[in-house]
Amino acid sequence: MQLSSYGITNQGKVRHTNEDALFIDEAHQVYAVADGLGGLPGGAQASQRIVQLLEQTMKRVDSSQERVDLTELINGINEIVAKEGLEAHPFTGTGSTLTIGQIVGNQLLIGHIGDSAAYLLRGEDLEKLTIDHTMAQELINRQGESARAVMPPEYSHTLTRCVGQGKTLRVDNARITIEPGDRLLLCTDGLDKVISSEAIKEALARKQSPEEACHQLTQMANDNEGPDNITVIVIQIL
Repeated sequence: MQLSSYGITNQGKVRHTNEDALFIDEAHQVYAVADGLGGLPGGAQASQRIVQLLEQTMKRVDSSQERVDLTELINGINEIVAKEGLEAHPFTGTGSTLTIGQIVGNQLLIGHIGDSAAYLLRGEDLEKLTIDHTMAQELINRQGESARAVMPPEYSHTLTRCVGQGKTLRVDNARITIEPGDRLLLCTDGLDKVISSEAIKEALARKQSPEEACHQLTQMANDNEGPDNITVIVIQIL
């Protein structure tokens, strides 16, 4: 399946450093975003290390080998990041989110940990393909949407799963059939917790290139105070 893609990462307007990272490998059609945990030391190093490990792994994958086992890949990365994080920061370790998408034929395969996200725009419908691993989402799962009104504000940023914290991970997997005309978005929460789903949908639906869409989405987040780092990958299925 033919596609066009682009990705950018931006510090935002408040943070002093950028702890996000992205990965694009068009040869294997693998895409990823990672958001280092600001509440732990070495967040930027964790997300950059994930990208480095992805690069090293994909260099060893034969281009004729279509599918990558994303669960195995993420758990392998987690082992290394967790070990190195504890060596550098013995009392806390370090951590990062990780959302990976691979396109194989007409299938999008997703591996996901944390509160970065993947979205699919098809026609006029925007669908979130991942579930946040946060205290907020767990409370909503137990008590319903009404829990949003009473939960502490920090719950939306408190992760229940991430790369680098623990020896093994429960990785969320999804498989989605994609079609020509679809647009895919991978982003960190500096985008989708700052601007609305409707605003994201409108930007993705405009007749513009993935590069233009990435820049517009980033600008929209920064126009809304840019409180966090912003990382965006847009993939157009042709």
